[in-house]
Amino acid sequence: MPTESSEGGPVGATKYMKYKKLGIILFGIIEIIIGSVTFVALVASLLLGKSTKPPQVFLFVLTTSIISLGLGIGIIRHNVHSYHMLFFFAGAIILSKFLVFAKIIYFNGALETTISPSFKNITSVIYHGILLFFLTRPSVKKEFDF
Repeated sequence: MPTESSEGGPVGATKYMKYKKLGIILFGIIEIIIGSVTFVALVASLLLGKSTKPPQVFLFVLTTSIISLGLGIGIIRHNVHSYHMLFFFAGAIILSKFLVFAKIIYFNGALETTISPSFKNITSVIYHGILLFFLTRPSVKKEFDF
């Protein structure tokens, strides 16, 4: 039974390295999809005359969709600034969702979508929690050169 991979490290370590790299790519793709779908839906609703969002909410959602798209690309490219920004935004999103759950902050509906707010908030906390857990693994941090 082989104890070293073709790259010279332990067999299990090589398999783990592939999963780590796959995780970075997967989270990057998810962020790209979130940003792209949000951007396209937002612009389409505007062009079709169906946008009901106030201008400041429209601009906020547009900005966050572009940021999400950029962070996804940056994470896939192993950009350390994208790592830090994604880590910060994931933490801020989790905090804001807990404030919503605790009824400390409320949204007036302008940020709401056709998806149930409860489902969206719970899914968001789970996704961003897994993302933060993944980003804090020492081997993942090493991929971003710090």
